[in-house]
This record gives sequence, structure tokens and C-alpha cells, in this order.
Amino acid sequence: MIRSIIFVLVFTSASLAQCPQRPSSPLQPLGAFIQVIECDPKTNMVTVTIANVSHKDITAYNISVKQSLADGSTDSSELMADYVGRIALVKEAQGTADEAAIRKQFGDGLFHPGETRKEMVGVQPGVKDIQIVVDSVTYADHTSETTNVDGLQRIISHRKQEIASMQLANEIIKAALADPHDADPAAGAATKIRERITLWKAQKHTTLDLDTGTLQGVVDELKEISSQKTNKRDALNQYVTKSEQRIETLSPHAGPQ
Repeated sequence: MIRSIIFVLVFTSASLAQCPQRPSSPLQPLGAFIQVIECDPKTNMVTVTIANVSHKDITAYNISVKQSLADGSTDSSELMADYVGRIALVKEAQGTADEAAIRKQFGDGLFHPGETRKEMVGVQPGVKDIQIVVDSVTYADHTSETTNVDGLQRIISHRKQEIASMQLANEIIKAALADPHDADPAAGAATKIRERITLWKAQKHTTLDLDTGTLQGVVDELKEISSQKTNKRDALNQYVTKSEQRIETLSPHAGPQ
């Protein structure tokens, strides 16, 4: 069943001062919906509080924003929040010295029933009203709800891009480790990954198959390994093992929802 809630914020004279605090007569929501809003007229920012009203753990949601401006034009944008990275981080921390601190910050990484999350939405000068809707939700059991197929697909595509990027980085790292004459395989792998980032950005793409932010994150970690005085090959092998475990955690969430 297709379900959604649209929360309309009404402004006067491009001011946020009269922004209502709760939706009135809400429609039947998805498993997550906008429960409360707070407006800051000084910064032109709207804070929305999103509630998990489902009976399942949420792993991601997509928000669509449509602003109507004083000149009669409209501006549309979307915001995505994906928690599967946190789930993987918590799992990686199990049994380590960092586990308590990570769990204190992220719990188990999931957005549980009855919990809320806050998101910031920027408002353009001259805005008359704004419509904000949670239009896609994915769950820990690999099911989903959506009234925006493209929004849901962006969540899944983002996960696939991250996994593909990690797999590419692992292939490059393993090739560097396979060269017994490479005294610093982490540095060599970092150079090759940077080259792939540059090449990818120079090409035209009809679909996004890699995430350059993820690749750059790998480069930064490889530079850290390269700077260590311990056995760099052992550290690099440990990094690949951890990366492969992360891919294993993320992969079930990147399939059809």
C-alpha cells in the first residue's frame, strides 16, 4: 500500500517565525514520518524530528523537500540518511578497546521503533512555504516502503557504489601486497587508487558505479598505514581483512528491497 505524509510549513514575509511545531491531521505515514519541526529565522534552517513509528528497525530513509519561493518558482531537493555504515562500524568494534565508546555514540547502529532522529533542512531566502516528506524507508529485514521509487533506488545505489569502491580498493591493495619487492605496498596502493579517482572524475558517467569519497577514505587510511613504524605488510593485510568483513556486512542491504 502506498502511504506518505506531507508536512507543509507556512511562512510570512520570508520569515520562519510562524513555523508550526506539529503537523495537523497527518495522513497515514510510512514507517518513519516527520513528527516535529523547529525553525531558526536567523539561519534559515529547519530542524525536522523523524519518528520511527514502525515495528521494525530502520536502516535508511529518504526525505524530499519542495520549496515555493516568493517569485513563484519552486526548488526541489532530497536528503538521504543511511545507517548501514554505522551497523558495520559497530560490528567491527566488537571485542576491541573502542567498542564501548562506539556503542555509546551509535548504539547498535539501527534506528529502532519508537526512537527519533533529527535532520537539518536549509530554507532559501524568499521562501513562502515548504513541503517536507519522508518518502522512502528501508528496514533491517531488507524490506522497504516508498512513494518515491527513485528515492529508494538512490539509497540502494549508494550502498552498491560504496561496496564496489571497497572491492576495487581491495583488488589494488592485494596486487601491491603480491609484489615482494614493494617495500611500502600501502603507499603504492594509495597512489594507484588516487589515479583511479582522477580517471573516474575525468570520464562521463550515465550511472554512478563508484563512490570517490569512499575511495579517498581508503587513500587516507593507507597513508596512515604507510607512516607507521610497525610491520606495514601485516597492517595492510589486517586492513584488507577488515574491509572484506565490512563488505560482507553491507552486501545484504544492497540487494533488492
